[in-house]
Amino acid sequence: MAYERLNRNTDLALTDQMGYGPTSEAWSGLTGSDLGMYWEYSGTMLLTHPPQSQETYGTVEESYSNAKEMVESNHDLTVLNNAPFNNSYGMLTTQSWAETTGVETLSDLAAHINGRNTDARIAIGPSFADRLDGWSGLLDYYGFENSAVSEWEDSIFTIQLGLTYARLNNDDVDIAMGFTTDPQIQANNLVLLEDDQSFWPIYSPAPVVANSVIDNNPVVQPQLDAIGPAIGDRETMQKLNGRVDIDGENPQQVATDFLSNEGLI
Repeated sequence: MAYERLNRNTDLALTDQMGYGPTSEAWSGLTGSDLGMYWEYSGTMLLTHPPQSQETYGTVEESYSNAKEMVESNHDLTVLNNAPFNNSYGMLTTQSWAETTGVETLSDLAAHINGRNTDARIAIGPSFADRLDGWSGLLDYYGFENSAVSEWEDSIFTIQLGLTYARLNNDDVDIAMGFTTDPQIQANNLVLLEDDQSFWPIYSPAPVVANSVIDNNPVVQPQLDAIGPAIGDRETMQKLNGRVDIDGENPQQVATDFLSNEGLI
C-alpha cells in the first residue's frame, strides 16, 4: 500500500522491491541503505533486530511505542504510524488431527513430541526457522526435549511461506506455521493451537523508513502515516488478504481499491 499511495500521490521515482528477501535481509537492506523503507512488526523490531530487547509488552500500543523508541534510538530510521492490530505467528492444524491427538495448545504439542510421536509432519517458513522468536525459540520456551527434536527432524519441512497451507490442505503435513490474519484459517476451518504460555509478543505492523529518505522527501512521512490507522483492525486485514490468497486477485489492485475506498488516493 505504501508503493501504491506514493506512486499515485507524489512525483517520486519509486522502485517496488516486493520479495526482496527474508526478514534479516530486508532489515540489512534498510539499515545498509539498499532499501528506503519497508513494513516491519513491532515484536520483530523488539526481539529480532539489534539491539534485541528481552521485554515483551501486553498491548499493541505498548509494543509499538517501545519498538519505535528502541529503533529510532539505535538506528538512522523512523518508525511511522502503525496499523493497530496484532498479526501474531500461529501453528495451525486440521480439526481431524487435533481431535485424534488431543493437541489443542503448544504445551500439548510439546508433550506430544516429547512422548516420541515424532512422525507428526510440520511445515514452517524460512524466516521463521532462523528467528529467535521463531522455531528455535519456540522449542526452547515450551520445553521440547532435544532428543525428541532430533528424532523429529525428518518430519520438519522448511518451505516457501505461501505453500504451507497448501501442504496442510493436501495432507502432506499435519501442522503448518501461519499468521493470525491469514484468511485460510477461517476458510478451511483450521485449528489454531493456543499459545498458552504466551511465547509470542505482539506484532503490530508499521512502515520503517530511512531518515535520509524522509529528509530528502518530506512528503513521504504524511503519506505513509495515514495508511496504518486506515487499515485499523485485524478483520480488515483478513478480508484484504482473502481477496489475494483465496480469491486470487492482484495484490496491487486490492491495495489500490482499499486506498481509494478510504479516500487516500
